[in-house]
Amino acid sequence: MPPIELDWPQSAPVLVACSGGSDSLALLYLLRQQGRCLQVAHLDHAGRANSHLPADWLEGLCREWGIPFYRRRLHVQRWARRYGMSWEAMARELRYHWLGHLARQHSALVVTAHTLDDQAETFLLRLLQGTTLSGLAGIHARTATLARPLLGWTRLQLQQELRCRGVEWFEDPGNRDPRFPRVRLRHEVLPLLEQLNSGVSRHLAQLAQDAFELRELMRQPAQLLQMGRLQFEEFLHDCWRELKPPPGVRFQRSQATDIYRALSSPEWRSWNLPGDFWAEWDGERLCLGRARALPGSAPPGCLWRFRQGGDRWQGRSLKKMLPAWGVPRRARDQLPLLVRPPHQVLAVLGFAEEPEVAEWVPRERSGLLIVEARARDEQATD
Repeated sequence: MPPIELDWPQSAPVLVACSGGSDSLALLYLLRQQGRCLQVAHLDHAGRANSHLPADWLEGLCREWGIPFYRRRLHVQRWARRYGMSWEAMARELRYHWLGHLARQHSALVVTAHTLDDQAETFLLRLLQGTTLSGLAGIHARTATLARPLLGWTRLQLQQELRCRGVEWFEDPGNRDPRFPRVRLRHEVLPLLEQLNSGVSRHLAQLAQDAFELRELMRQPAQLLQMGRLQFEEFLHDCWRELKPPPGVRFQRSQATDIYRALSSPEWRSWNLPGDFWAEWDGERLCLGRARALPGSAPPGCLWRFRQGGDRWQGRSLKKMLPAWGVPRRARDQLPLLVRPPHQVLAVLGFAEEPEVAEWVPRERSGLLIVEARARDEQATD
């Protein structure tokens, strides 16, 4: 196999996410062969009684090699029930949260062992679930803090690499559990497709790469009212993700199409989106927002709350000031207000504040994004 390419300094720390399976174990061996400054992280999902065995074995291997090893055991199923998420989605959230925390502690690049087969499975899975062009772009090879350098290799190639080295790996029983859609795709659907075309996995992975490149082209600045449907759909999806939807909440393409059609009308319209989000078109602006918690700290004698009847800003009715400031209709009852009781408004998060309370007003966004109809790159966010 050719050497693994990482856009990362040779001497800088690399945090390898290793399950003990063939893919991640091959990645670990190949990176060590290159003389990288390695650290290894293993998350035990606590899915069975002996789930600790891969971690025990990896810990011994890392001790032998003199590589720092981090392990953690989390009962994924309990977390999934708590947050109403699927096991797979919850495991992914917990895994990347922990890996990100370790990487920040050690100024390391996280590296995972996703393969060409994983890319093909992801493409098919998202296609079946219904997704946007961003979803079809599949697994990204590189982000600012994460690299997936094995997307050009198949699982079989990595297993052959380990066999040549005389290395055995752990098989996760979950990889055979038909309750998971990805497992059924891997063991039932893709083998059938391979009978029709032996290169289907590579073709699907290439389509994912094509979707990624097309999506990047469509992200070029364009006037909102001149976007085609597909370009608008990707734009709206990006805006929705910018407002940080809850884990496991999926973007709905059908709603994006409905909003796109409304842009040609001067009439006011609004939509409820997944994850307590909403969208509003007022004939000139497209606004997206989400419900948010009130800030925690306030000056003595003041409090954060939402709008109430009788609220006033500098002696004027807040009800009249909000439209003058351009606050979308749907957002007016959701914007946090800093109030001196009973009704003196000192700050409207993201729109106005009195100098005396400026230090108490958070600088983060207030869960609202406003896009003028004039041009995509003229969007204003608070």
